[in-house]
Amino acid sequence: MGKRLGDLRQLFTPALLGALAIYASYRLLAYASYVTNFGLEPSPLGYVSNPPFMVGAAVGNLISCALVFVLYAGGRLHSYGLGFRSPLVLVAAIYLIVAFVPHEIVRETVAMSFLGVLWGLMVTVVGFVALELLVGTASPIVLIVQLALSALLFTMGSFVLGLLPPTIAAALCAALALALVPAMQWGRAAVRVSSVPRVVGGLPTLRATLRECSTPILAVAVFELVTGLVNMYAFTSHSSFTIATQAPLEGSLICAVLLTAFVVFATRIPHSRFMYLAVFPGVIAVFLALPYFGDTWGRSLSTIIYTAYTFTAMLSTFCVVRACRRAGDCLYGVAAILSASMRLCLMVGLALGWWFGSLTEGGTFVHLSIVCSVCVYVLGAVVLLWGYRNSRQKPVVEVVEVVVEKEPETFEQFHAGRVEELVERYDLSPRERDVLVGLAQGNTAASIAEGLHLSTSTAQGYIKSLYVKLGVNRKQQVIDLFQK
Repeated sequence: MGKRLGDLRQLFTPALLGALAIYASYRLLAYASYVTNFGLEPSPLGYVSNPPFMVGAAVGNLISCALVFVLYAGGRLHSYGLGFRSPLVLVAAIYLIVAFVPHEIVRETVAMSFLGVLWGLMVTVVGFVALELLVGTASPIVLIVQLALSALLFTMGSFVLGLLPPTIAAALCAALALALVPAMQWGRAAVRVSSVPRVVGGLPTLRATLRECSTPILAVAVFELVTGLVNMYAFTSHSSFTIATQAPLEGSLICAVLLTAFVVFATRIPHSRFMYLAVFPGVIAVFLALPYFGDTWGRSLSTIIYTAYTFTAMLSTFCVVRACRRAGDCLYGVAAILSASMRLCLMVGLALGWWFGSLTEGGTFVHLSIVCSVCVYVLGAVVLLWGYRNSRQKPVVEVVEVVVEKEPETFEQFHAGRVEELVERYDLSPRERDVLVGLAQGNTAASIAEGLHLSTSTAQGYIKSLYVKLGVNRKQQVIDLFQK
């Protein structure tokens, strides 16, 4: 146990801890600017900001996502190639104006919808860059700890900002935006050393990435739709039930524990993707049925639902980052799809909530809409599960044909089954898989580096990472493990 804890501590390098701090800071800045309209006024709807700002934010977000996706699909956007300095400087400038210019003057001269468009354009880009820093994390445990701790830090930060006078809070947000400029530059330089190889985005790679994370994207998008629907319905119909804007500190702690326990369990079973296909429909089916009891349970219930939403969103982010790492894909394409899906579903949910709230017997309509949303999601999950099952069957047929028709010509082909077994069991990255094959053949770090077209120091870094995952400390132990 002591050795395992020591190995786990070694995984948390300064670069990965820095990525955690940067990601948590970005989430705090994005959340604070959205729910307070850059500090001009608090959100009247709870979960969403005022309608003009919110519509503008949706427009800006969709424009950013569309531009990023087009550049990615055309192969013009490389990993770590998205700019972030100008958006952060502009965010800081807006916060400084809000902090030191009377709010009445700002509201008269600047339309809230225009500020919303700026928010969508800027924060979307910065969010992609911040999330990209987490792709350099090889270990799933380290990644989930990063996401869980970032949720806790983000919640604590937003709680502190809420206690401060508006002027001071706006000035602090401006300082945070400026501080993120050098922090993100440092994070890119530090994480890139241990990250996946830089690749050019493209649709063939994106299809491989989506096969692994399409269900999580669908789950969080549907949850976004229902959250917006319930809150707008409550606002329009003057209902007492709304979904809380923030899970309290204990809610974030619960999410951190649940996420860590889930990932630890899922990584220890074969074909762990089935776990994700099962958990997302389960979470949504259970928690989205709870609005039926909203008038009875009130705010406690809204906190439970928001905690479930936070869990779903964080687990979806985990799946997206892991899928990009496994496929050797840059994050921009799938992140654009995820962000656009969530924003579109939120807007649809808000529109439905406004419509249902304006009708007679609106409660009946909103409950029916929630049930319909769940049914559509479950149907989509079944379709995805069926497609995943078929995709799992095809490689088996191909492998059998190869074994029968042609004798293996290389060490890797001869031991393909054992290689894939170890890759699945220890969750090895593609590069760590190549290093494992080299070590199993008794090769030195220099010869492995030459075969993989790497520097010797880079190959030694992969060997060290592989030793940690396998729980060994020398090459002979790798050979013995491979031959068992």
